[in-house]
Amino acid sequence: MSAELAVEGFEQARSILDVLDLNSLAIEKAEGEQRLRDLVEAIQQQLIRQTRAADKLDDIGGDSAVARIDAERRTVLLEIQEKAIRYIELKLGVMAAGNALRVYRERHRSGMMARASDAFALMTRGQYSGPTTQPVKGGEVLIALQRDGQSKVADGLSKGARFQLYLALRLAGYYEFAQFRPSVPFIADDIMETFDHFRSEEVFRLFGEMASAGQVIYLTHHQHLCEIAKTVVPGVAIHNLG
Repeated sequence: MSAELAVEGFEQARSILDVLDLNSLAIEKAEGEQRLRDLVEAIQQQLIRQTRAADKLDDIGGDSAVARIDAERRTVLLEIQEKAIRYIELKLGVMAAGNALRVYRERHRSGMMARASDAFALMTRGQYSGPTTQPVKGGEVLIALQRDGQSKVADGLSKGARFQLYLALRLAGYYEFAQFRPSVPFIADDIMETFDHFRSEEVFRLFGEMASAGQVIYLTHHQHLCEIAKTVVPGVAIHNLG
């Protein structure tokens, strides 16, 4: 007993035991037993997980099946990577094409809008300086700029001014079309019903200039417009349709 307690004799052992706190020893013993139970439970849970993992490996079919599945996984990952790279390439290509198309449109539209502005200012005798556009959700809205710096939405213009604005855009569009393609006849059907005498003169003057780019045909049942056309465009041909 002395050897187990690491003491020289009974009296030394008794002196050590006399100073011990039995309650503290009981608490320490209980805590040790609880830790032991926790460790035993943890070991059991690990054994259960190990058993389940072994069962799953058995279900797969062994090491060769695991290697095959891993190889398939790597193949799928490579395919995903290749398709992701291809997607990025296509996305960048679409963005580049869209940007190029936007630049092309802006470059050509700027020239077209400048021509439309000149025509609109001429038709309105300087009341308007030209059209412009303003971006809105889902598209753009057409704006007419007044001589005093103010602006009006196209839908807010008078019927006559609105028709003159649309005609100016059509004239500019025709020049843009005829610049890059074989010209086709420009046909207008009594679009000057709301125009006064002076504005009608300006429109026929513009039509006369357009005749250098392609044939211009104007249909009307108003005789006074024919007289204006003869005055403004000396080379005009009048055809009376029965």
